[in-house]
Amino acid sequence: MADPIFDVPRDSPEPVAPPSRETARALLRRGQFRTIFAAASVSELGDALQYIALMWFALEQAGPLGVVAVRLADSLPAFFFGLHGGLAADRWSRKRLMISADAARTIILIPVAVAGLSGSLPIWGLIVAAFLLEAANSYFIPAYGATVPAVVEKQNSQAAMALLSSTTQAISIGGWAVAAALLTFMPVSVFFGVNAATFALSGLILTRLREPQRAPLEDGSVHVREGISVLLPRRALMTAVVVFAIAMTITTGSWIAGIPTISRDSLHEGASGFSLLMIGFAVGSIAVGAFLTRVHVRRKARASVLAWALYLPAYGLIAIAGSLPLAIVGAFFSGLGESSSWVLLNSAAQEEIPDAVLGRVLGVISLVHRGAHATGLLFVSPLFAVFSARPIFLVSALVLPVIAVVSAAITTRLAATALAKPA
Repeated sequence: MADPIFDVPRDSPEPVAPPSRETARALLRRGQFRTIFAAASVSELGDALQYIALMWFALEQAGPLGVVAVRLADSLPAFFFGLHGGLAADRWSRKRLMISADAARTIILIPVAVAGLSGSLPIWGLIVAAFLLEAANSYFIPAYGATVPAVVEKQNSQAAMALLSSTTQAISIGGWAVAAALLTFMPVSVFFGVNAATFALSGLILTRLREPQRAPLEDGSVHVREGISVLLPRRALMTAVVVFAIAMTITTGSWIAGIPTISRDSLHEGASGFSLLMIGFAVGSIAVGAFLTRVHVRRKARASVLAWALYLPAYGLIAIAGSLPLAIVGAFFSGLGESSSWVLLNSAAQEEIPDAVLGRVLGVISLVHRGAHATGLLFVSPLFAVFSARPIFLVSALVLPVIAVVSAAITTRLAATALAKPA
């Protein structure tokens, strides 16, 4: 193009290439990401063992109601501490917050392990421990989630979160297998001690993390409302968060109460069948994690919403399954749906939200994720005491895709309307 006065040709501006995205292997070559990856992997192994111990002790001490009480105790803290955990991740050092949370969980679990080994662990002690552990987790998760994009760059957030998700699910399967082997010669309460050790080791690993550079706060203050205000105008992301809350309430409440019921009453498989269904879910999570490390999704928030449509084959197959293999396929699709929605929602926030408020937005997502376990237990799980399991799974299989498709269509319409408005 020529200058209108001097008729001197101007060079056209060079198009700016988008930042390149890295493969999972390339991400693992980053020392700082390897530190986060190692800490998460070690901690997940202990969590897998602790899950077995927590549920078993609750069942032995107080039966099914004990299990419900413990599951509520490890879900309710999200409502009390979820938003403040996000606030803390933006106000204070994220590295120190993660290390402190690991230290707190180590301290909480040591007396639990001692009491369990001595045979004096009451159900109320287990409930208190579950509550405190999840309270500490409410501070760890937003700091952890906000650190990932600072370490790998925002354009690599999806691959990083998918890799972390698939790895932790694979470790869960390994942890359950290790638990089965260890229980042949040691008491289950040892697992509490093992998890205390893994939290301590995770904290030690995180001391190697270099604190990513962050812009100083403009006025030195941090408020929860700023995280909400930055989320509200992002209609696709906000819709994805709301849909995630609704869908997780339905799926979690159905899974916690319904899968053991289906395994025992409909498939006549008992605990072994339940274990295989859990593994089917984990394998689905691993598969979608591996897929999302390789395939970049552009409209992540919208894709996170549409992922819940996978529950049509997921819960549909579980509802009609006359054999364990068919139900396992349904569990596999459940893992695909929930894990893809979780990875895409978190990575959408990590890419779209400025670092200064990212912790608070991830705190909202963490609240929704963990809080949905409580709302599912309170509002969906009791239905299994009144109705048979199959119709509930069938209704869920039909409702979830409708929510997904309608919400995605509304989001698209709102985005088109916003673009059509004159500036």
